[in-house]
Amino acid sequence: MPIDLRADSAWYYDLNPNPIDDVPFYVERLPGSGARVLELGCGTGRVSIPLAQKCEFLHGLDMSTAMLELCRAKIAQAGLASERIVVGQADITDFDLGARFDLIIAPYRVIQNLESDEQLVGLFRCIRAHLASRGRCILNVFLPNRPRDELIRDWVTSGESFAWEVERGGQRMTCHDVRPRLTEDPLVLYPELIYRRYRGDALVDEVVLPIPMRCFYPDEFLDRIRSAGFSITGTWGGYAGEPYGEGPELVVEFSL
Repeated sequence: MPIDLRADSAWYYDLNPNPIDDVPFYVERLPGSGARVLELGCGTGRVSIPLAQKCEFLHGLDMSTAMLELCRAKIAQAGLASERIVVGQADITDFDLGARFDLIIAPYRVIQNLESDEQLVGLFRCIRAHLASRGRCILNVFLPNRPRDELIRDWVTSGESFAWEVERGGQRMTCHDVRPRLTEDPLVLYPELIYRRYRGDALVDEVVLPIPMRCFYPDEFLDRIRSAGFSITGTWGGYAGEPYGEGPELVVEFSL
C-alpha cells in the first residue's frame, strides 16, 4: 500500500478560504440529469458532491485514504445514497472499473501531480478505457505565469510565502508555501505547503505537504491530448470563460 502523503494535511484542505470557483462550470457541462460521471482525484468531495446531486451517478477515485475518509463523511452528511455516488482508492494512471462514463473530469490541476510521461500515458489509457463513445473528458492545469526560461531561473526561492489564514473554533490556521526545487525536463515544480494550527499564540500542529506540479504551456497541453488520440472539443482560459491561453487556467475538453 503506497504511503498516504496527505494523511496529516487532509484536514486542512477544506479550510482554504479562497477555493477555485469551478463547480458551476462542471455542473453546466453535465450531459444531463442521467449522466454518469467519473472524477479523478476526488479528494474530500469539493466537486464530487454537488455534481452527484445533479447527475445520475458519480464515481470518485483518489489515492489518499485520509481525503476519502473526509469525503465519505461529507457524502453521508449530504444524504447521498451509494446508488448516487461511490468513492474509492485508486491510482488514476492504472485502474479498471469495468464501466464507461459520459463525463470524466480531473478538477483543480489533478494531473499536474503526474511527474513522468509514463504516468501521463497511463492516465490517457485509463480515460480511453472508461469514456463512453459520445462522452467528454475535461482536464485542467494552471497557465504558467511566465515564460519557461524565466520560470526555471526565478521560481526557486528561499523562505516562506503567505497563502492564507482562517480562524475556526477558537483556533487559527495558516498556510505558507516554500519553493525549494524544480526539474527542467520535464518541467516540474516542487512546492511545499506548510500548514500550522495555533491556539492563542501557541503552535499546536505543523504539517508539511510536498506537491509535484508538472507545468504545461498552452500548445503543449493540447499536443499532449491530441497525441494520445483524442479530439479537442472545447478550450477555456478559466472557469469564467476566459479565452484559452489568456486566463489563469488551461481547461480542455476532448472526446474519443
